[in-house]
Amino acid sequence: MCGPGLRLEQRPVTKRRVLLGLIPNPAKGVGLERARLIAAGALAVVAMLAFGLIMTLPERVDVSPTALSVARLDEFAADAPACRAALAANGFETAAVPDVDGAGRCGYTGAVELTRAAHSFSEPMVSSCALAAGLALWERDVVDAAAARHLHQRVARIELAGETYTCRPVAGRRDRRLSEHAFANAVDIRGFTLEDGRVITVAQGWRGRREDRAFLRAVRDGACRHFQAVLSPDYNRAHRDHLHFDLGRDKMCR
Repeated sequence: MCGPGLRLEQRPVTKRRVLLGLIPNPAKGVGLERARLIAAGALAVVAMLAFGLIMTLPERVDVSPTALSVARLDEFAADAPACRAALAANGFETAAVPDVDGAGRCGYTGAVELTRAAHSFSEPMVSSCALAAGLALWERDVVDAAAARHLHQRVARIELAGETYTCRPVAGRRDRRLSEHAFANAVDIRGFTLEDGRVITVAQGWRGRREDRAFLRAVRDGACRHFQAVLSPDYNRAHRDHLHFDLGRDKMCR
């Protein structure tokens, strides 16, 4: 107890909050400005960690029954009805064609004619449904963008280099291995007709005008993301006048 006449001096108590235990109490000699800098640094570290987490998340892939994507082409090769359903759901039209039992191992089952796509074709586009889906995706995702960038107009028609189905071996191979054309699983493209009526052919345009060269290489390079084998005049003389796309077993882009 305090005796009479004695006064007990009380010091005022100052309450301060410490952020996450990282900011020292300014009353202990650390300035308020320094505390703010420490807090800002801590928040920056948290933001960077969050950004890194977001960037490492796997890309979302649409696996719905109506999805049309390159990731589903293997599935479509084994399931033509699913392939046709996905094409139809995305605005493309197909018609079933009769199966072909050709000589030896040649022939196909479950093939379709691509009757409505982003562009018209110079002749009926009959192939495996998976190849038709790959071609439709390539038209939609590659051809128009390349034409707009390099030619400043749209493609009106794709010029095919003959029928997609031909019972023959791979050109230039001594082992006589069958071409993917023998299974309607390949397509050859000889050129493109533009909206203004001008025709760009692979034979003339590959080493022709600068814009034609750039366009043809852009559609060739883009096709490499949609097909297994993509062959151009850069591959060999047998492909000097057309682009070859197929969904066979060999992965090539030349």
